Amino acid sequence: MGSLSEKYVPDGVFEAVQRHYVHDADEEHGPAPAHDQEDRPSLVPRAFQERPGVRLAYLNAVVGNVFGNHTVQAATESLNNQLNCMLVEGVLPEHPRPVHHLLSAKRWLGIDPDQWITQYAICSECWKHYMPVQLRELLSPSCTVLDCSGLLYDERVDAKGKIVRTAKKIMPHVSLIGRFAKSIRDSRHDQPRRNDDEDFVMTDMHDGTLWHELETNTIHEIGELGTIRDCPQDNRPMATKITEHRYGLHLTLNIDWMGILNNRPHSTGPIYYAINDLPRDQRYLQVNVICAAIMPGPKEPNVQQINHCLEPSSREVMELKNGVKMDIHGEDEPGNIFADNAILDCDMPASHKCNGTAGHSHDFHPCAFCDVDIVKVNTPEGYDNCSFYSRDATQARQDAILKDFGVQWSILNLISGWLPSKKSVLDFMHAIFLGIISHLFMRVLFGGYMLSGIGGINSPRRRFEEIINTVRWPSHITRLPKNLGENQSLKKADEWRRLLTVIPVVLWWSWRDENDEIPDKEPPLPPNTVQPDFSRNCRSLYQTILLLCTGVHILSSRTISMSQARIGQSFISHYCLESLQLRIPLTINHHASMHIFEMIRKVGLVYAWWLFAFERFNGMLERTHLIYEYLLALPPDTFQAQTRGSMMSQMAVYQSEAAEDNVRLPLRAAKFIDLRSHGPPGVFYTLLLEYCRRLWPQLRLVNDLSHDDGTPFLASKVARMLTYIRKDGIRYGCTMNRRMQSDSLGFISRNSTRVPVQIIALFAVGILDVVPHICAVVRQLQCDDRISDMPWTRYGSTLGIHVSYANEFGPYEIIPVSNIECPLALIPVHLAIIKKDLWIAVSFDHSGNEPEDLLDNDDFQ
Repeated sequence: MGSLSEKYVPDGVFEAVQRHYVHDADEEHGPAPAHDQEDRPSLVPRAFQERPGVRLAYLNAVVGNVFGNHTVQAATESLNNQLNCMLVEGVLPEHPRPVHHLLSAKRWLGIDPDQWITQYAICSECWKHYMPVQLRELLSPSCTVLDCSGLLYDERVDAKGKIVRTAKKIMPHVSLIGRFAKSIRDSRHDQPRRNDDEDFVMTDMHDGTLWHELETNTIHEIGELGTIRDCPQDNRPMATKITEHRYGLHLTLNIDWMGILNNRPHSTGPIYYAINDLPRDQRYLQVNVICAAIMPGPKEPNVQQINHCLEPSSREVMELKNGVKMDIHGEDEPGNIFADNAILDCDMPASHKCNGTAGHSHDFHPCAFCDVDIVKVNTPEGYDNCSFYSRDATQARQDAILKDFGVQWSILNLISGWLPSKKSVLDFMHAIFLGIISHLFMRVLFGGYMLSGIGGINSPRRRFEEIINTVRWPSHITRLPKNLGENQSLKKADEWRRLLTVIPVVLWWSWRDENDEIPDKEPPLPPNTVQPDFSRNCRSLYQTILLLCTGVHILSSRTISMSQARIGQSFISHYCLESLQLRIPLTINHHASMHIFEMIRKVGLVYAWWLFAFERFNGMLERTHLIYEYLLALPPDTFQAQTRGSMMSQMAVYQSEAAEDNVRLPLRAAKFIDLRSHGPPGVFYTLLLEYCRRLWPQLRLVNDLSHDDGTPFLASKVARMLTYIRKDGIRYGCTMNRRMQSDSLGFISRNSTRVPVQIIALFAVGILDVVPHICAVVRQLQCDDRISDMPWTRYGSTLGIHVSYANEFGPYEIIPVSNIECPLALIPVHLAIIKKDLWIAVSFDHSGNEPEDLLDNDDFQ
């Protein structure tokens, strides 16, 4: 659903659309530009036009304030002292005259965020925005929007008898154009429609088809019957693609709202823009994501309020589609910068509001991507793989259009080329992790009494909690609550994602009988409870849940081809159909998940655009009560966080792709060790000697205690022991480092299969002038045919689950660390049939990983 131009463009006479920004009664007070061109900060700060000594004085004062905990007054006095020293020496310039206050020094250095932020005064009802200069010129405090009863400001008289106007609500806003001057690249080199090849492996958003379909220099035209179409400007034969320009940017728009005050209802939310042309290791850095505005609250905004909040940035996008000249770093002449909203990436309620489509609970139009109605959500039919009129209509007619067609006016429709259903994507994180998986646990497993406390210490609930609490997680993985059987509500998508990864093992252990099999029957109901309407058969439910686990693992991979995406989509579809067979009531999220395949075709793999990074930013904003002051005072380097979370995960993994073999070493240089005195006696030296002989045959390495001809392999001069490494952004330790035991297990690649190993030691080996080589001493976890097939065996390789004997290992061997594939969680169990303790290893590569930090300041020795 969306604007009528997406479905039908009749023949007839078309005229160019007049681009009014809002339906205002008073055009005189329409929106002014966010910044006059001359008021925008220059790319070259003023301090760089002054003498180096003055610039150094500015920097010293700012560094003392930011990093030395100096007060503003103390930093200002330090600045003046340095300038006075220059004056005494006769080297203080008279022109340009230096500034003498810390705040001015920050502005001259170009690091004052206030330069880039406009504080709009907005209406208390409809959130129509007004520039500060407009606020001073208004004749009354009443909003200028037709039929709006909101007020804009209060008046008071100051001590000097002057009338001062104070806005009732403000909305801080950052100019997109001002920020884009710092974030430009050449985007002309990517080949279009590469994913038409079903086996082409996609690695980022530029592999999607939508990347090469965005057009510039287009305008809206309206036909004689009121239909809208997009045409090239100036009667050109065809529009220019954004990828044909030297500087063309593809943007992601995200809007969300959240509560920021404890025990008090107050909802506010940011408007983010991410620049998809940046490399993945830079795209979601805090300094590169534009927080364009903060919506004020205290309630969730309605469609009209969202339109007014989006108006300034939408106006700038309209300018950028036609090109805006900007100074470019490293270039002598200004260049034309083009940009467009490539996708709207929000959770489902926000996406529907931004697009002006009916909500996800609408009876006839709940889905933004197809014509399904709410009834079909619970039938197999739901799982087979007119807005410009609304703008100028009366309120009654707008309500009728929304009911009949599922659309209403959205400010984004003013942007030529904006097609809501085509440029909106289904948020995987909310739809799958917070939607389908949460529904599975809360409505089916917990709500259906599948994990009840009947049976005492041997009850499914007790087993469920015991095995969850015995999981040996990698150190960078956020732990699940220990009382999950009783406190069953998880708040974060990360937690649901974590639980889904191990749920095949957890449910088997919770439901297993004396033969270690899942019974083909329903568990007993607790007393004084009502029998659920759906089937509670353990075996049927388990097989259905395996379909969901497999589909999610495939679709959330860090690389994917269209053939793999098609398989993953089929697993999700079969999960929904099997759930209907079991009479499980489904939600709109289940139907919406049927569109994931087409999302991947349009904008590339899910891993490149899901909302974990934006949710991390929201978490930063939630942790402050003074949200506006936080935004205004935000330093450019606040990304140096040392906490766990989804954005930390993406950053570490993305940044690893810039490293050689995706491997990064500790910051602190390791020392040489004596291979003969470390580790098991005689093991490390012998293994490394044989390994290096195969690695560097030209060196003719020999034992340093022998008299043979060749290069001696000196036991104390060839190897440095590493405390840890980072591979693909994930930290791996070894058993030789006692503080990194939880990170000493992982899967390695061997003959196109994955093998779980224990990492004993990590070495950087170097001889003569050969480039050092990073390798690991490992032992394989042992298994054999005596271990019977488990309930998940059919999907085990896809799910990344491997079963081995506890504390039984193969011989020591050496591998290059580039063979390490992913970390694992270890689940200890006892198999009654063979009376042996087992280790069940579960990989954590598909669903993402969350490194604890990006920079390690304490390298353990």
